[in-house]
Amino acid sequence: MIQLATPARTLGASLLRRQQRRLVLPAASSALPTARSLASMPEEEPAHCSHSLLILGKPGGGKGTISGKILSDFPQFRHVSTGDELRQHVRNGTALGREAKKYMDEGALVPDKLMIQMVMDDAVEAIKNGQSLLLDGFPRTMEQASALDEELDVDLVINLCVPNETIIDRISDRWIHPASGRVYSYSYKPPKVRGQDDETGEPLVQRDDDKPESVLKRLQKYDNVTKPLVKYYEEKGVIQTFRGTMSDVIYPEVKGWLNEKLEEDE
Repeated sequence: MIQLATPARTLGASLLRRQQRRLVLPAASSALPTARSLASMPEEEPAHCSHSLLILGKPGGGKGTISGKILSDFPQFRHVSTGDELRQHVRNGTALGREAKKYMDEGALVPDKLMIQMVMDDAVEAIKNGQSLLLDGFPRTMEQASALDEELDVDLVINLCVPNETIIDRISDRWIHPASGRVYSYSYKPPKVRGQDDETGEPLVQRDDDKPESVLKRLQKYDNVTKPLVKYYEEKGVIQTFRGTMSDVIYPEVKGWLNEKLEEDE
């Protein structure tokens, strides 16, 4: 088991130090306390030890399932799915959402600085509520990790390592009914009649993204982008890799490791 190189730093204290040093970001919503206002609080006053937990995992590798189990067993964590958060900001018409929408409408990537601002708004609110963060979907690259590290200490990282062959078999086994969005899998949720939707009898199709060759390309791209990220967190002494093919088998190990790290604060 990989041990932390140094004792886990609290999200509250480390964030406050960083905010005092450098963070000057406009609040995405006036309803949220700003980082600047939080920075005026004494550093030793956070209610209890909070953490910033990042979960890494290949598309189709069970990251969503593991995240859901963590949130169920460790309610002190606040789930920060950057994709969901970004869409909510756009729907709500916040200042951050309006800025991000400009890039999205042009088919461009939302700049890292906006994504980090969104994460920091959640971090500030989490500290106020005595919560920890579960980061899902960001950072995904070394550049994003380095930029985020300037503002927030990611002190726990879970890396889910599922063989590419398992994921290809799992995803390429998925067929859908386009009109309804119903999803079938011949290995665990097959249609009553092969190739036909249960309710309408209409033909099922396989999305281009779910075809084996497409899945393999996505996984290879993920591996190339993520390898430096894994090494980065290994050097910081905060990452644990879990290997396996089934989430129900992997999760007990994840839970045990996370319990151990959280108990170090007690």
